Amino acid sequence: MNSNLKWKALFIVAVIVICIFGLVGLPKSIADVKSNFGNRIKLGLDLQGGTHLILQVQVQEAISQETDQTLDHITTLLRDKSIRYDEIRKLSDTQILVHNLASEQAGSARNLINDQFPDWDVSPAPGEPSGYLVTMKQTRIVNIQQQTMDQAEETIRRRIDALGLREPLVAPYGQGENEIIVELPGEGDPNRAKSVIQAGGQLELHLVLDTTPYQSEVAALAARGGVLPPNAQIVQGKSSASSSSQPVAESWYVIDRVPVVTGRDLRSATAVRRSGAYLKSLARNCLSAPARKTLARSLRRLHRTPRADTTLGRSGC
Repeated sequence: MNSNLKWKALFIVAVIVICIFGLVGLPKSIADVKSNFGNRIKLGLDLQGGTHLILQVQVQEAISQETDQTLDHITTLLRDKSIRYDEIRKLSDTQILVHNLASEQAGSARNLINDQFPDWDVSPAPGEPSGYLVTMKQTRIVNIQQQTMDQAEETIRRRIDALGLREPLVAPYGQGENEIIVELPGEGDPNRAKSVIQAGGQLELHLVLDTTPYQSEVAALAARGGVLPPNAQIVQGKSSASSSSQPVAESWYVIDRVPVVTGRDLRSATAVRRSGAYLKSLARNCLSAPARKTLARSLRRLHRTPRADTTLGRSGC
């Protein structure tokens, strides 16, 4: 045999041996060979089978919720400053209309909104001699969209980890701004995957308008003559038992419809059971600057304490 061919043959055999060793190692039994093949060879979705999902994130809902919060806070702000107007309402997911604002107070109102809500623009409303449009800036819209997508992707990835799958794929999909692709190799039950992904919810902190726990939703509604204020809603919760021997009872509470703080406002979170001074620490260290102002205004409205704004609004981060 030609020496060149001999060395080529030896080289090819050596490469094959190294590849086989890389795949199966030094197995002691047939079971080890099968185990090594299963652990070291990763089959994709096309070979192994599994679940392929395209999820759509409701980013517009997050923008609309931001507008609802801002509407509520502007209403409170104008009322606290005794600025007169006929109506304030939501025109769209990104616009608020202040109708018939007192002409002598229009300048003060615009300066106040511009100062307290830097992510919003104030401009005269078309066809409204004394009306003004408060419009969310495009930069804020983009930030909310990106933040919502990032949080959705992170949340989905954490929930999928509970399935114990190898190398799942969670990533933005296509050219759209609100779609996420999820590929789960080896997961043959799409319904199980969907139930895991859809579990849980969004963190929201609401003001409790009535601390009385009612035994039913009907009882809570009856206490207000069968009609709730436009800004209120009834939710089910659990009231604390007076002693450890008593079971925790299901109760219904009347809360503000618009959340004061949502999960998007939190910078970090830790499980600590305290009150009082810890609330101030939470506002300084865990909330974004706009959220601190929002929380301060809400507490001032609830407790009528003018110092709350300066105490909680100061940045300690």
